[in-house]
Amino acid sequence: MKYNKLISIIFIILLAFTSGCVETPTGTPTPPVTPTATMTLLPTAVPTSNIPIPTPPMAAPGQVKYIIWMDSDYGFYRIRAVQENHSLQLPSDVNILNFTINLGDKVRWMNDDSYDFTLTLVSNEGLWTGSAGLTRYQGEHFEYIFNKTGTYTISIREYPLLPNQTIIVKQ
Repeated sequence: MKYNKLISIIFIILLAFTSGCVETPTGTPTPPVTPTATMTLLPTAVPTSNIPIPTPPMAAPGQVKYIIWMDSDYGFYRIRAVQENHSLQLPSDVNILNFTINLGDKVRWMNDDSYDFTLTLVSNEGLWTGSAGLTRYQGEHFEYIFNKTGTYTISIREYPLLPNQTIIVKQ
């Protein structure tokens, strides 16, 4: 019984303390005013330099690069034409062994031999000599820009029985 009285007294005291804390709001509450910062834009200095920026060498306007794949089994077997990083549509009946290009066009021969055999390109007209046309491994290539009109015959030295390629350069 003694504990019941003590608990009742503590409960009444706590009730008295907390009863004054609850207040019913009157009217519409207004939010507190917070200051806002205004931003002022200042011009920023941009560094300038008189040093010219190097640009990669570009192909001559209108120049077409022909990419020709070759291997030890088929010789010259695939061709693609590119101009200013865009593929050009070649006729579906293009003959890779006998085709015509324009003066100033570039031809790149790619060694695509899966056996990693060496393929050396030979120009019967002597456009290049020695080991200039050597492509030792798969992925290596040789390029030549045709600057004279005419008919040129290209062969693969290591495989003389494979058909030669004839390139006609016109004005």
